[in-house]
Amino acid sequence: MDSVNQLVYARLMPAQLSSHPADVPALLAALRAEKLRMTAHMLEIESQPDSAESAQAVRRYQLQFVAITDVLHLFQLQAGPALQAFYREATTLFMELIMALEQYFPEHLAKDLFLPGPYAQHILAMQESRMRETEAELLDRGADPRLVELIFAPLRRNGAQPTFGTAQYFRRLMRDLREPDHHYYMDPEERTLFILFAHNFNCPELLRHAAAVLRRRAVALRTLQEKKGLLSWYEKELRYLPTNEYALYPGKGSIRDQLLQWIKEEKHFMHNLFTTWNS
Repeated sequence: MDSVNQLVYARLMPAQLSSHPADVPALLAALRAEKLRMTAHMLEIESQPDSAESAQAVRRYQLQFVAITDVLHLFQLQAGPALQAFYREATTLFMELIMALEQYFPEHLAKDLFLPGPYAQHILAMQESRMRETEAELLDRGADPRLVELIFAPLRRNGAQPTFGTAQYFRRLMRDLREPDHHYYMDPEERTLFILFAHNFNCPELLRHAAAVLRRRAVALRTLQEKKGLLSWYEKELRYLPTNEYALYPGKGSIRDQLLQWIKEEKHFMHNLFTTWNS
């Protein structure tokens, strides 16, 4: 690690390269050699049983690659036209190393670390095509367009800064949203909602949308007993929903627990209303 840090921080600054343009081919060759060396080390780690030491090594690589990618991008912004191709290739080398970490060691990566700028742009561009495909599939099944729009808003809002955890989260989520066997006994809107609950899509907008859906379906029923029965069915389904270790916003609670609390309060309100009518 020290050798590549020394190479990047001491020899790849724009002022240094502008003063010694003849060094550029050799420096690029040195970067490629460092990439091969680190790739070989990562393959060695991947071939061994998981341990605290291997997890720490992966985490160190993650922090190093993120820092270097951002630094190289900063150098590129400061450099003249003659050095643009060099910095693009140098940045790509470290982006490829980050891709390897995401592919082979997703469980060891720091989830709350922001993706480096160029890599984030690359990931968002890749995710956009998958999002459009997933959107089209959900809409074809009859999902509510407002719900579909809500799902992808975190990645599409201006200034979105995805973390490693966010990128992993949406890869899993889109895979499951496109899997037709999930909650096959529900209608398209219910299936989509329950996949989001299982993935702990814990944003306030989803809670408001889900509460509005349940309230609308309860209002359509004739008697208070039927309304309470409907909410009890959703309550049962939520309680038996498998739990996952990931969340859209880690540390911000469970969307399932929030909706269960809403159902409890709604049923209590209906009970009081029923008691008042019959008193």
